[in-house]
Amino acid sequence: MIDPLKTGLVFLPVQFSRNKIEHVLDAADTSLVSRTGLRYFLEALVPTSPGSTTFKRLVKMPGAEKPPRTEFGSTVYEGAFFRLDELLDGFLEYQKPAAGTVDMCIISSLTMPYMLRESILNNGVLLAGSSKELQNQWILKAGLSDLDFATWGEVFFTTYMSQQRPFLTWQLDNKVVGEQQPEYLFYLLNMSPTPATIRRRVEITYTDGSEETLDKGLLSGGQTYQVVCVPTGAKALGLIGGAKTVASYRVWLTDGERNRLSEVRSYTLDRKYRGQERWILYSNSLGGWDTLRLTGAGSETLETLRTMAAMERPAGAPSDFSELKVVHVEGKQTLSVSTGFFERFAEQQLKCLDELLLSQNIYLLSKKGHQALELLTTTLVDAEDNADLVARSFTFQVAAPILNYSSLPVASPAPARPVGWNGIGVIQVLDEFGKRTGNGRPLKFQKYYLDDNTIFKPLTEKPNQPGDPDYIASLPLPGITAGSTPYPSQAISRATTFKRTTCTGGDIGEAALVVIAAGKYGSEIGQAEADARAEAEYTSKNTQAYADQYGSCTVAPELYTLAVPAGQWHYRVNDGNRFEVEWYEAGGSSVKIGNTWDLQGQSRPYVYPRYSNDLNFPVYSANWRFIVYGTATSSVNVKIYQNGTIRYNTNVAMNSDGYAYLGLSALLTLASMDKLYFKATQL
Repeated sequence: MIDPLKTGLVFLPVQFSRNKIEHVLDAADTSLVSRTGLRYFLEALVPTSPGSTTFKRLVKMPGAEKPPRTEFGSTVYEGAFFRLDELLDGFLEYQKPAAGTVDMCIISSLTMPYMLRESILNNGVLLAGSSKELQNQWILKAGLSDLDFATWGEVFFTTYMSQQRPFLTWQLDNKVVGEQQPEYLFYLLNMSPTPATIRRRVEITYTDGSEETLDKGLLSGGQTYQVVCVPTGAKALGLIGGAKTVASYRVWLTDGERNRLSEVRSYTLDRKYRGQERWILYSNSLGGWDTLRLTGAGSETLETLRTMAAMERPAGAPSDFSELKVVHVEGKQTLSVSTGFFERFAEQQLKCLDELLLSQNIYLLSKKGHQALELLTTTLVDAEDNADLVARSFTFQVAAPILNYSSLPVASPAPARPVGWNGIGVIQVLDEFGKRTGNGRPLKFQKYYLDDNTIFKPLTEKPNQPGDPDYIASLPLPGITAGSTPYPSQAISRATTFKRTTCTGGDIGEAALVVIAAGKYGSEIGQAEADARAEAEYTSKNTQAYADQYGSCTVAPELYTLAVPAGQWHYRVNDGNRFEVEWYEAGGSSVKIGNTWDLQGQSRPYVYPRYSNDLNFPVYSANWRFIVYGTATSSVNVKIYQNGTIRYNTNVAMNSDGYAYLGLSALLTLASMDKLYFKATQL
């Protein structure tokens, strides 16, 4: 049984490091007489090591603004542009799952925060107010196609991930796998609150039709924005060799209370006889690793290159003396192999092979481990109309040169000299809200020799992350209070932009109030990050569904109370889609105001979006009129209240286009701070 989806999570924004990241410094004061001396500077800061909350300066980039240009009589100042993606992407690293990996683990090298500082100098002098430190952003070593990035780039990690809960893969679901085939899924923890414990859950379907759902591992200690590596192969999950035969299985992640965090991925075990079976492991476009199963025929070729030297034949040399000496022999192993015919979803599987051609890291999986490959195939027919049986062939070259031959059985070689890992630095362990737990753990490890405690050469370090065999869990830190944070989030008490739509009996719906207590979230990096988490929660609740659930209903909406500025009157309606209002003086010098269709796109006081509600207007004694909408050739009852007193109550006939014009000034006299309420009821 699939666990219920966990609700109430807020998915935080992340940037793609392999797509364009461009930062724009706003143009300096446009009133400057001369702009020739302006110089813009952007300073980028990155963590000192993966997982660290201490930042170091990477680079300070100088730039110049784009020259101002004139468009339709207006002057446009675009500012200065800085490209960041290529600069930052190099600090992120793919982390390949180790051969034989069974347990889940955390990967901290795929994501990273960065900070930016802006400044503007004019003839070498810092402009007042131009020096700013911006809120830190997070990036993931991933990318989308240009077409998808144009529409999804800004909302992939918030809207798409909130709705779909995807793993970091584009592989098709319901994948057919071999019994021994390694498989991995990766999941980004860009959610708030972040679960303290993650469970790997598996629903198993046996060949006799029975099912069972099991826990297959726990992982604790993951932090926000880190990535979880989840082995999902049948062997890694312990599904082979049991009392019953497994037909298929499904995998997903939950929190410690078994509330589902991720999508559900399905696998079908293939037990057909295969004359040959190979597996290719490669990094994908989202930062994870996918496995390609190759069941077609293949061949391996060894090509050698010999370096020869000519030798002078000495006098009296024997007959077996060679005048040519082999100085060096180097071999290159190539593998040409077919995928085998795709037995289902051929069109989609063919398109997914694009990932292999675009991959930066490719390995052949074997009993002796992972062997780095270089893909020699450079073209792929990835779509074919009216295709029957579909298969594709690829040619790979072993990346390492071959210098010798041997044929030994699989073994686990012991290190020549025993080594260990020392913890270096301390970082705070944070709870699901980004606040301190009172515990800490080493930031990273440094390799050393166990026999004399000297540092391993070359100097080797790795992050201390959950799932690593050398992982050091958290320990209490003296003087640290659980729940404390150096940067507590600010309180938010703000109404939704949506109003309740489920009120009945003529009542009018009001906005819901979203209250987020001060200090609910925290950060080790800066105030802006803590506040951004609180803002993300507000954004997740600023929905029509939330307003319908928590918004109030006003019983007598015409009696509403509101502070109206002196010299103005207030416009409110029961249904924004049924009214428009305007003021226009024919032949006068004043411009038209209101919220009618013909005013859209104009920017000036008292011009509002069409159908908008709760508006203030100046008190003009005449030339006000409004439009009421309804079903064509029908009647609509229109009531107008002034400060709670009804002034107009008439059934108005709609024309053949479904609207009618009415003169407001002929129905009542407006006064300063009046509150008008318009109500339309379709008859």
